[in-house]
Amino acid sequence: MGNLFWPGMLPADLSTALSAGITAVTTQGYWASPFPEGDGVTFKKYGDGGYDADACLADFRAAFDFLEIEELDPAEGQASALARLAVDRMVTCTYLVPVEGLRLENHFALGDTRFHAPVDGEDNRLADHAWQSLCDVPGADVDSDWKPGQEACGTTELLSHPLIERTIEVPLSVFYGAEASFDSQSQLLRLVMEDADHALDPIRYDLCHYRRLEYLPAKPGWISETALAYVMPVSRALKARLLQGKPYVLRVSNNWLGLEVDQGSLSWAEPLANMVVDNKSGDEITLALKAALRAFNRAFYLVELEASFLHLVYAIDALCEPDRLRGDRHRLWVSAFGSAGNSGRFAKLLDDFDRHYGVRNRIVHEGATFAGLGLEGEAQCQFMQGFLGACIQTFVREAFCTRREAADYAYKFLTSPTVTPHLAAMTSTHFKLPLASDKGFREHIQE
Repeated sequence: MGNLFWPGMLPADLSTALSAGITAVTTQGYWASPFPEGDGVTFKKYGDGGYDADACLADFRAAFDFLEIEELDPAEGQASALARLAVDRMVTCTYLVPVEGLRLENHFALGDTRFHAPVDGEDNRLADHAWQSLCDVPGADVDSDWKPGQEACGTTELLSHPLIERTIEVPLSVFYGAEASFDSQSQLLRLVMEDADHALDPIRYDLCHYRRLEYLPAKPGWISETALAYVMPVSRALKARLLQGKPYVLRVSNNWLGLEVDQGSLSWAEPLANMVVDNKSGDEITLALKAALRAFNRAFYLVELEASFLHLVYAIDALCEPDRLRGDRHRLWVSAFGSAGNSGRFAKLLDDFDRHYGVRNRIVHEGATFAGLGLEGEAQCQFMQGFLGACIQTFVREAFCTRREAADYAYKFLTSPTVTPHLAAMTSTHFKLPLASDKGFREHIQE
């Protein structure tokens, strides 16, 4: 007896070839039947001549000539072999990832993401939970007051936490590879945890603040010392998996309150979810916004405030793309995006940004620290994060399609009559007025 396996399901256009192959081996004395899941064939050799492995391999290669068949090396293992054979194929999966430090009273959707409140036996009952099927406790389905206790484990444990539900495409090789060993789950865990974390970005953008770090939710996936995720492939050839592991050696954990979310208090979350997180476009502006929003939220989890501060500064430059503009020209360019077309706000923002950028220079070039400079690190980070957030809003509100459009917006603003008086009041001699005649800006806008 034996089995012929292949990764995932065969393409539909090979169904006729598969039937012909089964018929061919049947005529040679084999009983053969395809797996109902569609990922292989089981067989048995009949007759008095005995079973010869080499002859069987030759028979199957001849019958299933549309496949490249190889003999499994026991040392490699089935999961590892299928992962290797999957090559660059992808599989669509729905996943559930729990979040500690996220307090939800109700279920709600944000773009393509669904947020599920935990089962508490009162406001949120098991019978009303979209994933009540995860509960394997006998009688829980008829007990209206049931809630997961501390002894809950497996998929039932997920119901005691807020859950992020999303659909993602993952490499088929990674999905198979996760079956090989406990440690091999890490790559798949990282993929779904990072995607879930990105789905949480719009909420953090709206509600989180450096002055209120105790209200920061934990990184999705981590429950105490272990990461959990439930991954359900769309393909019937693959079974749902409860992943458990420690995919990262280091992580940041909030020891305090966590974030309470009321959908009604969200303002920018919906447009950011639809236009950034769930936007499948691969254009340069969408990719830039995805990176900027990620940077906005990742900064919260960098323990050293100087690292957070620099991370945000670099993200501002990456989004606004000042390129070779330096000094005052650089400050003017990024402030044009941060001020969102408001000339009065521009003057104040420009002065503040210039002062904070001086702090950046001392950290980078002198190894300075906020404490050594006599500055409150949280306040410095919050300014720079607010600046990045304002730039993100400008890009979303103006709906730029190309870098050229974004550059034209900044240049038009900086050369407008409402801004010229503010520039004339500056004591800097690092640019020429009118700004339209400044060589540095002319060269930048013509690139």
